[in-house]
Amino acid sequence: MKTIATFLESVAARLLPALAAGCLAACDETTTLRRDEPPGETLRSILHLKSLCPADGSVAIAQEITIRGTVTANDHYGEFDREIVVEDRSGAIRIAIDHAPLSDLFPFGCIVTVQCNGLALGTYGGRVVLGAEPDARYGATRIPASEIERRIRCEGQGETLQPQQPAFDAVTAEQIDTYVRFDGVRFAETGTWCDFDPATQRSVTTEREIVDAAGRRFCVRTLGTCVYAAEPVPSGTGSLYGIVDCFDGRYSLRVTAYRALFPTAAAPPTAYPSTAEY
Repeated sequence: MKTIATFLESVAARLLPALAAGCLAACDETTTLRRDEPPGETLRSILHLKSLCPADGSVAIAQEITIRGTVTANDHYGEFDREIVVEDRSGAIRIAIDHAPLSDLFPFGCIVTVQCNGLALGTYGGRVVLGAEPDARYGATRIPASEIERRIRCEGQGETLQPQQPAFDAVTAEQIDTYVRFDGVRFAETGTWCDFDPATQRSVTTEREIVDAAGRRFCVRTLGTCVYAAEPVPSGTGSLYGIVDCFDGRYSLRVTAYRALFPTAAAPPTAYPSTAEY
């Protein structure tokens, strides 16, 4: 009996550490998968997510859906107020978040994963927005700041996303909210990015026109909250990088990360509200 007991104790002494190590490895692997990779069956393209939203309506997302993409716009220079734009290979979507500054959490070029179950999709002027519960006016309200950590995860910087380069008259609905670049353009008129309202003593959201080499025109829309709102628009010919905006079928460009590459462009202003540079 002592011999059998001794033998079993010896076997247990050899097997238990191996089993424990195996369990720990499995646990580590499971933790890593949950942290770095959403379950494969929940990962969907942004195009698929947007397809769930009815035209001129809103819908609560009741499915386990995860999207992942690159941040192409935020509030670093005040260009997008309490919004970020996320793009993957299929398209892009604007996400409304009730927090500032968002650029500290989601810098330009970072990869984010968004857990969409429990959020909502809504349309505003023909553009689909991801946010919180549906809203009669804007389609979807802003995601509360208390929900950010649970809903949206920054996974670090990704590879540089190359902007599309469509001609002015080739912009389509599929490119709404996507990152684009217009080369060889000039502003049709001189002046500041935004007009000034003497009554409020503030800059106001303003639309300017740019002209390409063929004489075609395209609208550039700049928020009054932008930190370079009172600066003069660049003169001469150059390149503008931005996000395709749309309201009631009319397209415009929203400059992102102050990417206005003109020989006469002013130095980048101090970021708002953060002073960190990309």
